[in-house]
This record gives sequence, structure tokens and C-alpha cells, in this order.
Amino acid sequence: MRMKFFERTYLITFVLFLVFLNVAVFALAMYTFHNSTEAAKSVCLTEISSIADAFEKDYEYSGAQSAGILQAAYGKFYKERNIFLKFINEGNVGYSGISEEIPVPALNTLSVTRNAGKRYVVISRSICDNTFTLVYSKDVSYLDKEFTRLCIVFVAGSLAASLLLGVILYFVLRKLYVPLIKLRNATGDIANGNFNVRAEDKGDDEVSALARDFNIMADKVSRQITQLKDTADRKQNMLDNLAHEMRTPLTAIHGYAEYICGARIPDEERVDAAKYIMSESMRLKDISEVLLDSAFIRENGIKAKDISLRGLAYRTCNRLDKDAVNRGVSIFCVAEDVFISADEYLLDILLSNLIENAVKACKGGGEVTVGTELTEDTVSLYVKDTGIGMTEEQLLHITEPFYRTDKSRSRADGGTGLGLALCKRIAQAHGTNLEFVSEEGKGTVASITFTRLYQNLTTQG
Repeated sequence: MRMKFFERTYLITFVLFLVFLNVAVFALAMYTFHNSTEAAKSVCLTEISSIADAFEKDYEYSGAQSAGILQAAYGKFYKERNIFLKFINEGNVGYSGISEEIPVPALNTLSVTRNAGKRYVVISRSICDNTFTLVYSKDVSYLDKEFTRLCIVFVAGSLAASLLLGVILYFVLRKLYVPLIKLRNATGDIANGNFNVRAEDKGDDEVSALARDFNIMADKVSRQITQLKDTADRKQNMLDNLAHEMRTPLTAIHGYAEYICGARIPDEERVDAAKYIMSESMRLKDISEVLLDSAFIRENGIKAKDISLRGLAYRTCNRLDKDAVNRGVSIFCVAEDVFISADEYLLDILLSNLIENAVKACKGGGEVTVGTELTEDTVSLYVKDTGIGMTEEQLLHITEPFYRTDKSRSRADGGTGLGLALCKRIAQAHGTNLEFVSEEGKGTVASITFTRLYQNLTTQG
């Protein structure tokens, strides 16, 4: 069974702790035992020095003839104190309280040996001007017992500490992993399609930083998905509207064509029917041309060159002036002679659409003004009318494909509902935005702002 990341982390941490704890406990026990042994050796050295000094004084006072009695007296006296002595004179043992199985170390040296399951410290020393060799032996088996007790205490403490740490470590790691678990749950929810879920990102640690980055990513993904849905909805809406727009003229063309072919009608009615067919055909042609222009801009971009806004504005106004006059609308051009970098053909389409919409908005009477506004670095080309204006709701949708502020007027005038959508795309292709300011009943101002190259101050007629 595959362990979870939390379980692996807990197990590895706990095992490492146990290894290092037991190594440390063993090292501490050995260090303590070593110190105890060295302390016992120091005590033994001190004791043999005291015994040797006392014996030399007593030997000097009593004389050589009392050496055997003095050795036996010292041996018995210190044996009661768990100290065993041996006296050697020129290779002969005068007195011995030490087992023959315990080896005698070299003169003036110390050794630690075992005999019959016990541990002894053995020291040999020359005394009485090298007359005798004093062998000192002391049972230090208590050191082994102390070491055993110390190990038991350390092991018990290690087990208790391990158990306590195991419990504490589990809950601490569990708490530390809560943000990761929540982050994992959040990723699972997003994977299942719930893009509104966000991870908890409180704190300043790495997990909180990861959660914040995850939330930023989730926000971007959510916005991107929303944009994709909006784009898909707009495209679907455009296709639906396009199908609707094309169905009406196609139905009319088919009906009038069938009427002309299948009925005996006067020539005057036949001509009217043919004119209507031609009108609806031109409407379909206009729709296809606008869609082709939009596709061309999307695929090929713009071909910018230096153009005069004044020249462009005057040419466009002159071309549309006759139709405006027939509608009872006056067009005024007040543009200054300013040069910008733009695609003249596309900008002419944009300006023509704006002027035509402004003329239609005047409803048979009013004024349309085409002009420029200058700043130090920019120039705005605007089209202002005194027409019916628009509501805030209409302004929000004015550049959507096939949207009409007045459906009956637009269809009667032969509008496609694609003009301002194309204008918006042309503006975006130039790296700027098409903006509208309008008030219902007071008219509308449409403007597009460019970076100005230079201004020709020479007056042109």
C-alpha cells in the first residue's frame, strides 16, 4: 500500500529522531562510564600513594625484622576496605591478599583487568627505596553495575521521550499539513470544474506563499475561462444574429423571385419586385464586405503611413455631404492639419461609418461636426452630432455586432448592424480605443485618439 506524503514525512522524521536519540544516549552513557572509570583510577592512585607513604614510615620506625608482620597488618587492614595488597621482595611474595589469577602489571603502572566476573584496578609501585614492590588491587565492579543502571535509565528515558515525541510530532505535522491538505482539496475542486474555490493563504511561510501563487493562478485561469466563455457567447450570438440577418433578405429575395416567375403581374410591379430583390441583394453584399474587412484586419493587420487628418476628414465629409443634405443634416469639418501614422483606407471606413451613423441619428434635421482635439502628444479625431443620443444601456452594447439602438430605423435605412463593430476592430488594430459620450436627446460624440507625429501649421483652404 502506497503511503501518503504526510505518513512518509512522519515516519522518516520519527526514525531519524530515534536513530540520533539512541546514538546520543549511547554516546552519553559511554562518556559517563569513561569519566567514572577515570575517576576511580584517580582515587586508586591516591589511595596507593597514601598506603605507600604510611608503610614506608612504619617500616622505617619498626625496622626490617618486622617487615612481614607489618605487611600482614596492612593487608588485613585494607582488605576490610575492599583493597587488596601484595608485597614482593626480590621476586619473593612476602604477603598476598590478591588472587594469583590477577596479573601483576609492570612496575609503576596501572591496569584494569577482570577476574571471576569482577573488574579490578591493579597498580604496582616500588617502595622503601626499591626494597619492596607494592601491588594494589581494588574491586571496581560497582562501575559496571552503575553503567548498567545508567543504561537502563537512559533507555527508559529514550523510550519515554520517543513515545512522547511520536505523539507530539504526529499532531504538529498534522497541523502543519492542514494548509497543504486544503490546497490539495482546492486543486481537486478546480480539476472538477469549480473555478471559484480558493486556497487559504494566511501566514508568511512557504506554504502560504504557494497558496497565494495558486490563488493568483486560479484567478487568472478563472478570468481566462470567463473571457473564453464570453468570447464564445459573443461569437455564437454573432452567428445567430448573422443567420437571422441573412435569413430575412434571402426569404424576401426568394419570395419576390418566385412571385415574378410564377405570376402574371404588371410590368410596374415586376420592376418594383426586381428593385426590392436588388436592394436585399445589396444588403447581403454589404454584410459580406464588412465581414471580409473584419477578417482582413484580423489576418493582415494594418499598413500604416503618414496621413493628414484634415485631408481625410474633408474628403470623407465631401463624399457624404449630398446624402446628408437630402436628409436635412449639415456636415461641418473643423479638423486641423495634423499628421498621424495610420492605415488611410481603414481610417476612411471608420470615419465614414461614424459620420453615416451621426447623420441617421439626427432624424432629418441637425448638425454633424467632424474635428480634432490636440494635446502635446496626442490628437483625437471626433464626430459630434445633435441627434437623439443614447442611453447608458445602449452605450454598453453599441459596438456589438448586429446591435441596433433603433431596429426599425436601421433596417429601413439598410444598415447591417456591423458598422460600429468594424470601427472598434479598426481602432484596436491601430492600438487605440473607440469611445462614445452621449446623452439621450442631446446627441453623441464618438472619438478615437492617436499619437501625433507632427502638426503642419500652414493654413489649407
